[in-house]
Amino acid sequence: MSDIMSILQSSYTSTSSLFAPGSKFANVDPTKWQGTWTGKDYQNQPVTISITKVSGYRANVTLQSSSGMQYQRAFITTNNTFRIGDSSFTLTGDGVAKVTTIVTDPTTGNQTANTTPVTRQT
Repeated sequence: MSDIMSILQSSYTSTSSLFAPGSKFANVDPTKWQGTWTGKDYQNQPVTISITKVSGYRANVTLQSSSGMQYQRAFITTNNTFRIGDSSFTLTGDGVAKVTTIVTDPTTGNQTANTTPVTRQT
Protein backbone atom coordinates (compact mmCIF):
# COMPACT_ATOMS: atom_id res chain seq x y z
CA MET A 1 0.00 0.00 0.00
CA SER A 2 2.81 2.42 0.78
CA ASP A 3 4.28 1.81 -2.70
CA ILE A 4 1.04 2.89 -4.32
CA MET A 5 0.86 6.00 -2.16
CA SER A 6 4.45 6.98 -2.94
CA ILE A 7 3.80 6.52 -6.67
CA LEU A 8 0.67 8.68 -6.48
CA GLN A 9 2.45 11.32 -4.41
CA SER A 10 5.37 11.53 -6.83
CA SER A 11 2.95 11.99 -9.75
CA TYR A 12 1.64 15.25 -8.34
CA THR A 13 3.70 18.34 -9.00
CA SER A 14 3.45 21.42 -6.89
CA THR A 15 1.39 24.14 -8.49
CA SER A 16 2.69 27.63 -8.93
CA SER A 17 1.67 30.20 -6.37
CA LEU A 18 -1.67 31.86 -6.86
CA PHE A 19 -0.03 35.22 -6.19
CA ALA A 20 3.30 36.57 -7.33
CA PRO A 21 5.92 36.75 -4.58
CA GLY A 22 5.58 40.02 -2.71
CA SER A 23 1.95 40.61 -3.72
CA LYS A 24 0.16 43.04 -1.44
CA PHE A 25 -3.51 43.62 -0.85
CA ALA A 26 -5.40 46.78 0.07
CA ASN A 27 -9.03 47.84 -0.07
CA VAL A 28 -10.19 48.83 -3.56
CA ASP A 29 -12.93 51.13 -4.81
CA PRO A 30 -15.83 48.77 -5.70
CA THR A 31 -17.17 51.20 -8.32
CA LYS A 32 -14.05 50.65 -10.44
CA TRP A 33 -14.43 46.86 -10.39
CA GLN A 34 -18.08 45.79 -10.10
CA GLY A 35 -20.04 45.07 -13.23
CA THR A 36 -20.02 43.00 -16.39
CA TRP A 37 -16.92 43.16 -18.57
CA THR A 38 -17.00 41.94 -22.18
CA GLY A 39 -14.61 41.44 -25.07
CA LYS A 40 -13.52 39.01 -27.80
CA ASP A 41 -10.69 36.52 -27.30
CA TYR A 42 -7.90 35.62 -29.75
CA GLN A 43 -10.32 33.28 -31.59
CA ASN A 44 -12.91 36.09 -31.86
CA GLN A 45 -15.11 34.29 -29.30
CA PRO A 46 -17.00 36.28 -26.63
CA VAL A 47 -15.52 36.65 -23.15
CA THR A 48 -17.69 37.84 -20.26
CA ILE A 49 -16.47 38.55 -16.74
CA SER A 50 -18.92 39.36 -13.98
CA ILE A 51 -17.47 40.97 -10.85
CA THR A 52 -19.80 41.27 -7.87
CA LYS A 53 -19.73 41.74 -4.10
CA VAL A 54 -16.46 43.66 -4.00
CA SER A 55 -15.56 44.01 -0.33
CA GLY A 56 -12.15 45.22 0.78
CA TYR A 57 -9.80 43.49 -1.66
CA ARG A 58 -12.06 40.47 -2.31
CA ALA A 59 -14.63 39.97 -5.06
CA ASN A 60 -16.85 37.26 -6.52
CA VAL A 61 -15.81 36.65 -10.13
CA THR A 62 -17.41 34.59 -12.91
CA LEU A 63 -15.48 34.15 -16.17
CA GLN A 64 -17.37 32.83 -19.20
CA SER A 65 -15.31 32.08 -22.32
CA SER A 66 -15.05 29.55 -25.13
CA SER A 67 -13.24 27.21 -22.72
CA GLY A 68 -16.16 27.22 -20.24
CA MET A 69 -17.30 28.94 -17.07
CA GLN A 70 -15.22 29.52 -13.94
CA TYR A 71 -16.31 30.99 -10.62
CA GLN A 72 -13.99 32.12 -7.86
CA ARG A 73 -13.65 34.41 -4.87
CA ALA A 74 -10.76 36.56 -6.11
CA PHE A 75 -8.20 38.59 -4.17
CA ILE A 76 -7.32 41.91 -5.82
CA THR A 77 -3.68 43.01 -5.47
CA THR A 78 -2.37 46.56 -5.15
CA ASN A 79 -1.24 46.15 -8.81
CA ASN A 80 -4.97 46.09 -9.78
CA THR A 81 -4.88 42.43 -10.79
CA PHE A 82 -6.45 39.16 -9.75
CA ARG A 83 -6.24 35.57 -10.97
CA ILE A 84 -9.09 33.27 -11.94
CA GLY A 85 -8.10 29.82 -13.15
CA ASP A 86 -5.47 30.12 -15.90
CA SER A 87 -6.35 33.77 -16.47
CA SER A 88 -5.28 37.07 -14.98
CA PHE A 89 -7.51 40.17 -14.98
CA THR A 90 -5.74 43.55 -14.95
CA LEU A 91 -7.56 46.86 -14.57
CA THR A 92 -5.80 49.24 -17.00
CA GLY A 93 -8.06 52.30 -16.77
CA ASP A 94 -11.55 53.49 -15.93
CA GLY A 95 -13.87 50.86 -17.44
CA VAL A 96 -10.99 49.23 -19.36
CA ALA A 97 -9.08 46.06 -18.52
CA LYS A 98 -7.29 43.11 -20.06
CA VAL A 99 -7.57 39.39 -19.47
CA THR A 100 -4.44 37.34 -20.08
CA THR A 101 -4.95 33.59 -20.42
CA ILE A 102 -2.23 30.96 -20.62
CA VAL A 103 -3.02 28.41 -23.34
CA THR A 104 -1.05 25.15 -23.55
CA ASP A 105 -0.64 23.41 -26.92
CA PRO A 106 -1.59 19.77 -26.25
CA THR A 107 0.81 18.49 -28.91
CA THR A 108 3.99 20.35 -28.02
CA GLY A 109 3.29 21.49 -24.46
CA ASN A 110 4.28 25.05 -25.43
CA GLN A 111 2.46 27.76 -23.52
CA THR A 112 1.23 31.02 -25.00
CA ALA A 113 -0.15 34.08 -23.23
CA ASN A 114 -3.23 35.41 -25.06
CA THR A 115 -4.48 38.85 -24.09
CA THR A 116 -8.09 39.97 -24.49
CA PRO A 117 -9.08 43.62 -24.01
CA VAL A 118 -12.38 43.97 -22.13
CA THR A 119 -14.61 46.93 -21.30
CA ARG A 120 -17.16 47.36 -18.53
CA GLN A 121 -20.76 47.56 -19.72
CA THR A 122 -22.92 50.34 -18.33
